[in-house]
Amino acid sequence: MSFRLFIYYCAICGGWAAFLAWGIAQGIGFRGISNLYLRAMLIAGILGMLVAAAIGAVDALQNAVGSQRYVRTGICLAIGLFGGMLGGFLGEFLHSTLHFPVFIGWILTGICIGASIGIYDLLRSWREGGDTHIPLKKTLNGVYGGLLGGFLGGLPFGLLMGSTAIPRTDLAISLVVLGLCIGLLIGLAQVILREAWLKVAQGFRPGRELLLYKDETTIGRGESCDLGLFGDNTIERLHARILLQKQRYLLADAGTPSGTYLNEERISEPTPLKSGDKIRVGNSVIEFGEREKRK
Repeated sequence: MSFRLFIYYCAICGGWAAFLAWGIAQGIGFRGISNLYLRAMLIAGILGMLVAAAIGAVDALQNAVGSQRYVRTGICLAIGLFGGMLGGFLGEFLHSTLHFPVFIGWILTGICIGASIGIYDLLRSWREGGDTHIPLKKTLNGVYGGLLGGFLGGLPFGLLMGSTAIPRTDLAISLVVLGLCIGLLIGLAQVILREAWLKVAQGFRPGRELLLYKDETTIGRGESCDLGLFGDNTIERLHARILLQKQRYLLADAGTPSGTYLNEERISEPTPLKSGDKIRVGNSVIEFGEREKRK
């Protein structure tokens, strides 16, 4: 999907997940819970779990293949649940004892949701001894977006949390706004603060975009490739790799008969990439983009 669609789906899925959280909380009778801490933890935990899982699923569809998608979504779900419960408790504690605004808890929940989408990549890179710079950047981008989304989306919710008789429709709207804001800002942060990316200019599903955050990104006709280019028999199942070495991206051919071309020149060894370069594999053309590095 394009980055515009990625942002759109993050926002929409975040909003619908928050609405589902409201429905579940209503179904289990959270209003009958007299303990304010337990009630806040229940609402925030359910919301954090579902919103993190929804945004994590969108990220997994954009940047992962196969069973890896389910693992990523599961990790996001677990972190969102923990972050939501912690945020709910902390928000209620600060509100009850120090009279802080309740949205402080939603900021922490948003931070945990945002961080969750990069944790899988960070742990895998660390475990494999790879470069953790890009996965860490992805995690921090999510934190920034979640923090701002939790703040903006938590403002209307905080106005209602002080009441023990919260109107159902108002609570539902406030939760949906919160989920929308968290999803929207996380998606925006990932795209606006991205380091490097690919865009399919010609070939299977042109306009698709892919964030680069791994030590090795694969391109080919195989379903296990990070960037799948299907329906073109001139492309091998594994045709090319983009390698991240010392915070520098290199293009490498996977030993294919037809070769891999960089700006219409066939490469014979790993070759450095710069923003604006065009990669051709078979009949497909892929554009490489990279944020300008500070000197």
